[in-house]
Amino acid sequence: MQISRLLIIITVSALYLFVSGGKTIAAPIPPEVKSVVAFIFIEKESKLIPNGTAFFVGVKNPSDPNILNVCLVTAKHVLYKPNTTEFLDKVYIRLNKKGGGSEVGVIPIKTEGDKKTVFLHIDTSVDIAVIPFLPDQERFNFKVLPDDLITTKDAYKDLKIREGSDVFFTGLFTPYLGAEKNFPVVRFGRVALITEEKIEWQGKLMDLYLIEAGSYGGNSGAPVFFYLGSDREPGSLVVGTPILKLAGVMQGTFLDVQEVKMIETKKTPISLSNMGIAAVVPAYKLHEVLFSDELKEKRGF
Repeated sequence: MQISRLLIIITVSALYLFVSGGKTIAAPIPPEVKSVVAFIFIEKESKLIPNGTAFFVGVKNPSDPNILNVCLVTAKHVLYKPNTTEFLDKVYIRLNKKGGGSEVGVIPIKTEGDKKTVFLHIDTSVDIAVIPFLPDQERFNFKVLPDDLITTKDAYKDLKIREGSDVFFTGLFTPYLGAEKNFPVVRFGRVALITEEKIEWQGKLMDLYLIEAGSYGGNSGAPVFFYLGSDREPGSLVVGTPILKLAGVMQGTFLDVQEVKMIETKKTPISLSNMGIAAVVPAYKLHEVLFSDELKEKRGF
């Protein structure tokens, strides 16, 4: 698969994921939403190891809303060398082919210079990476989320997002990612905490919100969606179809350290268990990267 490092403009007509005319989709979730997802692999001991999830987002040209500029979005740490905060030289992306099966290609990772391929938030604590990238539309089966599905900071208030709001995400499931092609898993949950304070994550304070959903290795970088139904306003029912919006980017799960008792020896092994609470980078942080001066200059609008 040829990987382009150039910013490419494409028409949106064949790639729009949702119904036009301001309508939103109804339950259950549309199967097309899984087609925005790709799987990220890294090389370890001459083998390709699944490492995370990425998804496609398109920014509309204000002069022609039928034209999108396409980027691949993932969590920044998915691009790191294992157990470090140093970027890899390259990662691998696996995409489904239109004729069946899948194919793996290489994406070079360059965060500086004229040949820069990865764009980051000005706040280094934000765990988001944006890679201008467009696969061959004739060969590969993928969809693109248009930027108007990104929940901005103001939209969080307008949509009345609060604890209990429905969410789901779709991404790589390492026990079964698909032998011949990508099969993203879908997991469901609810918003567990929205706070104006920063939340500590691995020793750093970050802008995050928490969801009650099990996130595991390989889910990092997955798109998280709000799925707001008729009960989205407490004490009342809203007539109409559910609202689907990009809520953010999956960062990872909180782990609970538990002591495991052993009778035979005096040793005390430690077990790490999933607490069922995952951290999500808010979608407005992605919006800030996509509409940064640097990327606007790069794409020309």
